[in-house]
Amino acid sequence: MPLTCKFCISLLKKYASSFCVRTSGKIDFLSGVYVWYGIPFGCGTAFCGVATYSSSNLQTWHYNGLAFDPNTPEIKALCLAPLSGNCGRPHIIYSAANEDYVLWVNAGAPGYIIFTSSSPTSGFVQSPNRALVGIQPPGPFQAGDFSVHVITGTGYIAYSLIDFTTTGASIWPPFNQSIYAQKLTPDMRNTTGQAYHILSTANDLVDYEAESLDIFKRGDYFYISASNTCGFCNGTLLIFYRSKSLNGPWTRQIISADTCGGQSTGVLTLPSLLGGSASYLHIADLFATAPLPGTRTAAHGHQFQVLEFNFDGSIQGLDCTPTKSVSVTFAPGTSISSNGLATNATDGSGETGTYTPSCNLPQYQLYQAWASSKSGILSEVGVNLAGDFPTGNTTFTIFRYQNNSNFFTPHFIWETLTTFNIIPSAVSQALEVVRIPVNVPVSVGDRLGVAIVTLSATPLCTLIKMNSGNTFNVVTSTRTLFVNGPGQVSFRGIDGKMPPVTVLQGQEIKWYAIVH
Repeated sequence: MPLTCKFCISLLKKYASSFCVRTSGKIDFLSGVYVWYGIPFGCGTAFCGVATYSSSNLQTWHYNGLAFDPNTPEIKALCLAPLSGNCGRPHIIYSAANEDYVLWVNAGAPGYIIFTSSSPTSGFVQSPNRALVGIQPPGPFQAGDFSVHVITGTGYIAYSLIDFTTTGASIWPPFNQSIYAQKLTPDMRNTTGQAYHILSTANDLVDYEAESLDIFKRGDYFYISASNTCGFCNGTLLIFYRSKSLNGPWTRQIISADTCGGQSTGVLTLPSLLGGSASYLHIADLFATAPLPGTRTAAHGHQFQVLEFNFDGSIQGLDCTPTKSVSVTFAPGTSISSNGLATNATDGSGETGTYTPSCNLPQYQLYQAWASSKSGILSEVGVNLAGDFPTGNTTFTIFRYQNNSNFFTPHFIWETLTTFNIIPSAVSQALEVVRIPVNVPVSVGDRLGVAIVTLSATPLCTLIKMNSGNTFNVVTSTRTLFVNGPGQVSFRGIDGKMPPVTVLQGQEIKWYAIVH
């Protein structure tokens, strides 16, 4: 049965227990499953591994782990070396000839490093041989961003060739780079044949700042998507080249001035059922949404938008309106695991919704309250948190209280169920989930809460869901976010009767609780 999904511009697309933390990620339909893979930067270095997630419906994502171990000396030397490419822009392709999957990564000259696995999501082993490209002159030239894709049984690569002879500008650009396209060998482990230079008739700096590529075919036309040079910036051009042949001529379109505040990561060809026409889903990193600079703006969101084509093969402009939504019907993937922590949680803020980052720690101390919907053992509570090298510990306290008026009552003492400290080095830069073990009995209707207090002088962020229609009622409200400022421990107001604790109306942090 076909699936129909609505894709909206979203500040943060998050599913499963953690917000899907990856940069330069691509979604491909591999082995009957939608696989989203990319680079997580929460560890605070230029390479933290290649993470993969799987989905049957593009809505709920299952975290598979890392494609290979990023912490071996060999991988660190390969992926963290200067001008190495940091094993970035990973792409996975299926080799029908070898019946395996080939992971390509950008890791310095010459060409690209490849890994192979029997699975598209894990177990990749580095190949001793590099994949070379047709044009990469000796000296200060390096193959940079790229994409590989299978089109009607034939593999193709589109890659940017960086020209380091063009460095030296005081401000911009850092260097020139332009696109080449070439076929792959049948085993998808190397290139073959002529490499074609992808240039428009303009032959201008837009052509010579092209990166973050993808390649696909629709009808008679090859398409190559690209951005302009953008070091994880807050927006750059979204470009599409199209031609009926790799050797051109190529027609160029700029379909967005700033990619809605981000940079293109690729285009997913959405398979249809019963031989119908495919749809094409553009995906972008929305770096402008990152609340912290961090390592490569790790805590950013993503945007999905279905591309709309004109009769002549040209593409309509990207629509950055926040309320823009498009429904699309496509073939579902096969069933995958649904054992994610948040998707199977007893209580929580919900897994389908729009969350935005809020960096109000340490400006506030946060108290997210809820009522337990089940009796049993409260095994754990999870909260998404990010920080950019915090300077002090952050403490999570899980507590039980009687009613909402307790927060406004002097000398009230809650029942502490557990306290959990996280040190600065353990705080991710990418809004990953902090799991707080509890293991305490609770009953249906128990009023519970998680308090978050930090000693950091630099901001920490949570994810916030807004519900403007959720008006606080001191008697009946259960999902409430209470706050007070550091040191605010006495009455306020001209009459001396205003409690220091207040309510953030209609706001709820991203959280879950599991009761067994």
